[in-house]
Amino acid sequence: MDVTKLDHGDLRVSTLLALDFLTAHRISHDRTYDLAKITAARDALEQRVLFALSETDESEMPEGWSWMHAAHEISIRIALSIVEEEKS
Repeated sequence: MDVTKLDHGDLRVSTLLALDFLTAHRISHDRTYDLAKITAARDALEQRVLFALSETDESEMPEGWSWMHAAHEISIRIALSIVEEEKS
């Protein structure tokens, strides 16, 4: 999939729930709201989602497939992975 053609605003909307989860985790872990850490988490999340989408062959997806829905699902799994990485 050519991710350069994706709307960045739509990507942010698709990853919002995952970013909220990461933000809540950071706040509960650090007891602070560090904007730099949250921005870094958003950037890492978006880059990982874009990488996953770039490896996707749209022609193999079922009818009605949506990259935004896929990005949402992928971002949640990535957020869970990030939290697990931080626990280690």
